[in-house]
Amino acid sequence: MKTHLSTLLLIGINSICMYAQEPAMPETVQQMIEQAAQEGDEEEAALLFENYEEYLEHPLDLNNADTATLRQFPLFTDFQVQSLLDYRRIYGALYSIHELSLIHGFNEQLTQQLSPFFIIQPVSTYKKDNLWQQLTGGKHLVMMRTARTIEARKGYINNGEEATEETDNKHYLGFPWSLYLRYRYTYHKKLQWGITATNGAGEPFFKGANPYGFDFYSAHFLLNNVSKHIRRIVVGDYHAQFGQGLVLWSSGGRKVTNVQGAKKQERGFTAHTGSDENRFFRGAALTSNFHDLTVSAFFSNKYIDATTDDSGFSTLQTSGLHNTNSTMANKHTLQETVAGGNVSWAWEKLKIGATGLWHCYGAENHREIKLYNYFELKENNNANFGIDFSFLWKRCSIFGETAISHNGGKAAVAGILLDLAYEFQLSAVYRNYAKNYQAVYAKGFGNNSKTANEEGCSIGLQWLAHSLLTISGYADIFSFPWLRYGVDAPSTGWSYQLQASWQVTPATAMLFQVNQSSKAANHDGFGATKTIIDKKQTSLRYGIRYELLPGLKMEERIEFCLSGNGNNTTGLSLYHNITHKIAGSGIDWSARLALFDTESWDTRIYAYENDATGAFSVPAYYSKGLRWYLNFHWRPWKPLDIWLRAAQTRYVDKESISNGAAVIEGGVQTDIKLQVRVQF
Repeated sequence: MKTHLSTLLLIGINSICMYAQEPAMPETVQQMIEQAAQEGDEEEAALLFENYEEYLEHPLDLNNADTATLRQFPLFTDFQVQSLLDYRRIYGALYSIHELSLIHGFNEQLTQQLSPFFIIQPVSTYKKDNLWQQLTGGKHLVMMRTARTIEARKGYINNGEEATEETDNKHYLGFPWSLYLRYRYTYHKKLQWGITATNGAGEPFFKGANPYGFDFYSAHFLLNNVSKHIRRIVVGDYHAQFGQGLVLWSSGGRKVTNVQGAKKQERGFTAHTGSDENRFFRGAALTSNFHDLTVSAFFSNKYIDATTDDSGFSTLQTSGLHNTNSTMANKHTLQETVAGGNVSWAWEKLKIGATGLWHCYGAENHREIKLYNYFELKENNNANFGIDFSFLWKRCSIFGETAISHNGGKAAVAGILLDLAYEFQLSAVYRNYAKNYQAVYAKGFGNNSKTANEEGCSIGLQWLAHSLLTISGYADIFSFPWLRYGVDAPSTGWSYQLQASWQVTPATAMLFQVNQSSKAANHDGFGATKTIIDKKQTSLRYGIRYELLPGLKMEERIEFCLSGNGNNTTGLSLYHNITHKIAGSGIDWSARLALFDTESWDTRIYAYENDATGAFSVPAYYSKGLRWYLNFHWRPWKPLDIWLRAAQTRYVDKESISNGAAVIEGGVQTDIKLQVRVQF
């Protein structure tokens, strides 16, 4: 392979001709974020973005990353990791990211899609620097962001009125600007610390319940390779990912429909750098190595948002907003203590692990019990224990986890990845989560919002049919043995997706995608009677991206959605996107114009939008109207980046937007954003 001199020469020329630019989120990840938003899981969409944004900021070094680090990358299968390791062992270091396309399990199109997450550096040996070098020789990042909606929301207009008990939730406590501040220091892959501060629109700033400024503060300190036996120490705010997510998986990854996402790739302890104010750990964590044995332990204690009274708590609040008197009254009212760890043993291509977790709330659990949530956690404490495994044998990868909760509820997931032919991979995942399995920090593979009350089987495929053509898809059949919110009976469902990605020319790519699903839902009958119907949904998507001129890229996408059961509703969206990078100027900008016409909320369509680095936007195209945005980025000198963004949605069939205190009179909403980043 190393004799492909012409290929490598073209790669080198292409690399030299490229100018510095901010990496864009690959389309594969954009689709995952859109899917999470489509399923109503905004928290999952945000966590997915944060996880992959971390790889954009700190790309994976394909030459120096060890086996464990490569396997942590969520879009690599075990086969691809093994192929890359074999290639490095036989042929040596890679010369360019594009050389990845010459390795078994990759092609040109896949390499191009994932390239923003990778970097190629010369093979290096670890150099042990003294403490002073680690504290002073790293890189600093300071990022500041502010944003607001131009049109006045009702909550700000009502601020001039006298607040009463009836109008309490109609008054915002602060001004309409949201604020974000972040500082981070990194020294290679060895040392990292940082502080994040956020203040949402309408939340008080240096006044009222927030006399110390921002509404939320987060800090972390992370140290890698401390000694021969201590691999990682984290102090402050952090996440934990172990096994297949049945016991402990605090950030993202409920269900991914591609082959790469069938098996979760655990990352252990990682720093919490996002703005989520509830789903993370605060305390300390440690990972140690003893030959083939790895031991991880953690402790967390923090206060979360909840509706409480003298007798206990009734509702957990997860929005993170504290912009009215009632939401501020729920801020950090419930103590949460979590402790646990993981022990894993790895030998060649076999890994076995055990994860344990103890979880306790600082007040009695008085949540309202209804028929659909009858088997959910009723106590103020819980414990989980699980055993996971993974085994790679030739072209077969087998993995799974089984777990039990304190009340005896059980959960299990098992899967297999097969490398059937040179460029054909198949995955199959079976899960069975009992209706009484209880795990607060679980994120198992599945359709349900909780890792409980679900049984199903999913099959996925990926065929690298040509160096420029990738065909992928999945089929999923599932059942819910007990009631769910909005479904007053046990139910079943299914879904499938088929997608073709075609790199027509070096400058043109096309995407064809079809999705279809069927899920149960309540249907109002006569009087108080409710019947269960199968609500089917079909969506068709076609997209094309092409480079019109050097640095000038265009994108068009059209999507059609059909939903219902007999009395169908439809949705249609069409957008045109422009991205322009002006060589040598430090300026790039992107713009979009979208038209949409959807007849119901069920046929809403989500579309990922370019945004400032570290931020993302996935609006729902709903009702009838148009939307545009303009995103401008300027790097006047190397350490400084400035972003300006404006977006507007115009509805032709609405007299007001949103509800409650967030209501905007009229059918127009305009949002603006300013972000400044300094790196030195």
